[in-house]
Amino acid sequence: MASPAASPGEVAVEPDFLLRLPGSIRLARLANGLTVCLLENRQAPLVTCALYYRAGTRDEAAGHGGVAHFLEHMMFKGSARFGPGEIDRRTQALGGVNNAFTGHDTTAYYFNFAADRWTEALAIEADRMAGLTLDPEQVASERQVILEEIAMYESEPWDALEMEVQARLFGAHPYGRPVLGSRDELLASGAAELADFHHRFYRPGNAAVVIAGDVGSEGLGLVDETLGRVPAGGFAGAARRPLAPPLAFPAALERVERHKGEVARLLLALPGPAGRHPDHPALRLLVTVLGSGRASRLHRSLVDEQQICVWVSADLSESLDGGHIAISAEVVPGIDPQRVEAELQRHLVALVAAPPSAAEVARARQIVLADWVFGHERVHQQALSAGFALALFDLEHLEQHLRATLAAGPERLHEIAQRYLRPERGGILGWSLPRAED
Repeated sequence: MASPAASPGEVAVEPDFLLRLPGSIRLARLANGLTVCLLENRQAPLVTCALYYRAGTRDEAAGHGGVAHFLEHMMFKGSARFGPGEIDRRTQALGGVNNAFTGHDTTAYYFNFAADRWTEALAIEADRMAGLTLDPEQVASERQVILEEIAMYESEPWDALEMEVQARLFGAHPYGRPVLGSRDELLASGAAELADFHHRFYRPGNAAVVIAGDVGSEGLGLVDETLGRVPAGGFAGAARRPLAPPLAFPAALERVERHKGEVARLLLALPGPAGRHPDHPALRLLVTVLGSGRASRLHRSLVDEQQICVWVSADLSESLDGGHIAISAEVVPGIDPQRVEAELQRHLVALVAAPPSAAEVARARQIVLADWVFGHERVHQQALSAGFALALFDLEHLEQHLRATLAAGPERLHEIAQRYLRPERGGILGWSLPRAED
């Protein structure tokens, strides 16, 4: 999608429409503090309503880890107008879908409906924002569901490795906590703790709602008539979030070794910048050069040429306080894991020693742009991206970050590699190795 006239060493100038969310956008702030984004895109008679709260694992009280995720479950288990299970039944009866997810920085809820019935989502969100029931029997029942979910994650080799590596990398910072919490923390958290979290964070001034799809300017009035009538409450917004302890990453490379499953799995986690940091966009492009897609260095070397890994990938998180680079690989059975580790280290050293070629960078730009364009074809993903940006940054963050990513050249990526691809300066190398009996 780069300009045909651009040589590999040049930064292609992309058409503006490729670099921003499709459709027309209107932003407003209601009297009770709720941020509203109308994203009109009439490509299909569908509407997504995505509501983001600026609250997640990062905001939990000591001893009550997992309460943000627990509350996410309880938001479907009864409010003033909608009894247990009724939200799901009502959504399905109207031919829609709903879901929710909790992260360290945010919790999000979404509904997808046909354009003639999407306002049902507003009625549901307003009701459970203002009047969540938290029936003790429902709390106890849902706690058991989450305890089983925790057990499932702990028994899955990749999930267990990821949780341990992240805990070691972030230490005392909340980003090191598992989103689900621990068994003991769940048993110590009940209706009172859930109600407290809901009261403090599930307020209009601490939320952003995106209405995307086949919706016009009348959408703002419809939001104001429902969510706009929820009392503002005592929580003013993101500025009142609890202060997290400062990030203190390991000063050297530390190792984690587990024995679970039938194949060897590697996870290298390195410290990265926060989403707003000026290094983040260039590091995103560097990670693409290193390990995103079949044309990346790691895939070509470890999977295609040497055939020592089944697959390999690299990713960069985008967070409020600080992020991390995650390089993952599954080793081909019978291959010595130390060989894979040595090859990974060789590629990191090479990027630190010399900049990537202009052709590599141009290809990585194409991948980043294509991922953005194809990833935002549906209004559903448009709504989620806009909600995430509004909850943590601002709506302009999406386009600014993409432009900065595409503008980075080989020398900038070399500078970034010297700063962030140095495991010896701090990081966690995790191995999940086959059980001894296997």
